[in-house]
Amino acid sequence: MRLERLRWLLLLLLFLSTVINYIDRQALSVLIPTLRTDLGLSATDYGLVTTVFLLAYTVGQLAAGVWIDRVGTRIGFAVFAAVWSLAAVLHAFTAGVLTLIAFRLLLGLTEAGNWPAGTKAIAQWFPQKRRAFAMAVFDGGSAVGAILAPPLVALLALQFNWRVAFIATGLLGFIWVVA
Repeated sequence: MRLERLRWLLLLLLFLSTVINYIDRQALSVLIPTLRTDLGLSATDYGLVTTVFLLAYTVGQLAAGVWIDRVGTRIGFAVFAAVWSLAAVLHAFTAGVLTLIAFRLLLGLTEAGNWPAGTKAIAQWFPQKRRAFAMAVFDGGSAVGAILAPPLVALLALQFNWRVAFIATGLLGFIWVVA
């Protein structure tokens, strides 16, 4: 019975990692109208920033899988989550397109670790007959994160400012790492 409770706790943590991952990822798209005004970013700048993120994410997936196999799921997942959370917080210190590109590059490289680590954790902790369900819950966090990000980020930005919104959402990942 204890193992079963640990599995449910692990699945909750995997779900939350994906929710947080998507909140951090979506924060920029919510805040881009403000950033365009405050930092003078053009539509071309935003396109470049988005492309860099996606390229970094693609490369990050491959590197993350290799590295997690080498260091283990627990350590690998914690490191990726901590660094992507740092990258998310660093967005608050964006001064222009070059710093935004650098922070999105780091975010893309490290957010990519969520799926290899989560998938490996499910393979290690869940019996084969329950893995599809566990994967569905884990991946379902992406939809929940995408749903929660716009109102959460907008509320933070309206109550405080866009920099605080990046810091607050980035801190969620550090809380997850501690858990």
